Amino acid sequence: MFNIKFTPETFFMLPFALGLDLIGIILVCFGLDDFGMTDMIGIGFINMWLILRGRQVLHKQGRKGAISSIKNLFTGKTSKFFAAPFLELIPYLGCLPFWTISVLLNLNEEE
Repeated sequence: MFNIKFTPETFFMLPFALGLDLIGIILVCFGLDDFGMTDMIGIGFINMWLILRGRQVLHKQGRKGAISSIKNLFTGKTSKFFAAPFLELIPYLGCLPFWTISVLLNLNEEE
């Protein structure tokens, strides 16, 4: 399903996104709230990575075939910066692994 190569991006960003999502899930299980702290960390680091990655991939990327709507939501030119942060800021919906999905789908982009 995912054609992800082991690169330094994969080594650093995927565990970072998994960690943010796991912290959110654990806090919700205990009935606690992080008051948006993990969301702000994710917006700062993951969106900065997406901006830097977008500059590298944009000129090399050629769309081949049909792309599913979910993948397009998280990897579109502008929506990849807004989909995960917006969904993470919604109370109780933010415990779902949107950061991890966003990172997985953006690592899966053709280079």
